[in-house]
Amino acid sequence: MITLRSNWQHRRHAAFLIHRRDLRAMLFGKGIYLVLSLALLVTVTLLRNYLNFVDENGLLVLSGAFNFPLFVIIFLSALFLALSSLATIAREREQGTMETLFYGPVDAVSYILGKYLAQMVTYLVMMVIYAVCFMIYALLTNFTFPLSVGWVVLLSILIASNIITFGIFISALSGGVRPAVLFFMGVVVILTALQFGQEILAVLPWSDDYYNPVLFLQNVLAAVNRLLSWLSPFSFLMQGMEAVRRGSMSTYLIVTLVSAIFTLVFLGLSVVALERKGVRNK
Repeated sequence: MITLRSNWQHRRHAAFLIHRRDLRAMLFGKGIYLVLSLALLVTVTLLRNYLNFVDENGLLVLSGAFNFPLFVIIFLSALFLALSSLATIAREREQGTMETLFYGPVDAVSYILGKYLAQMVTYLVMMVIYAVCFMIYALLTNFTFPLSVGWVVLLSILIASNIITFGIFISALSGGVRPAVLFFMGVVVILTALQFGQEILAVLPWSDDYYNPVLFLQNVLAAVNRLLSWLSPFSFLMQGMEAVRRGSMSTYLIVTLVSAIFTLVFLGLSVVALERKGVRNK
């Protein structure tokens, strides 16, 4: 007789096996090390520019030197892991691997959880490496590495989780690797453009004419950003970093809660999408 408890034990075991297989593939693949190298190269370049700025302007202290590099590595790492999970799921459906797995004790819940956990553990490994490198950079440059950055790192785990689960959801809906990747990257480009487009337009010159297209676009982007401020993981990250900078723990907790809900919702939607789409590439 199959009980609810035994059913979840089978699911947990299947999820663990999928997680272990994918984690091994990630850690022994080239992709993660290319992303690590790129992120650290960008960080070194930015810190070098900051050092030149300090030297040229005769400054003794430069606060927040690690803020933008941290944002960059979180963005690159989460994007890479989302694309990795997205491509893996879509490819396994195309090649029939997913159908083979579902002949065994694997269902949509265990499959999605296994994929999700593999990417999250990989992200934690990457963050440990980044933290060690940042500490070394802080010693070499004498830039302060404030403890408040730890709150941003904790929030980044949920931000990465948001982006990864969204990628899993897209791949669960899609029938192939190419359309899934194109759709996901399209969404990322649109969200990024909306996030930073208003700031770019703000520095453009404009006249005091009756009709000003630049000002109109600024107002449109401002309205859209207000709408997306609690829907975009990139917005969550920026709000969380700003809350840490201002010491607003209430805003930080709200962002954390919303990010956690975002992850749970898209994990659930991924399971439903996989069950409806099926394991065969039709």
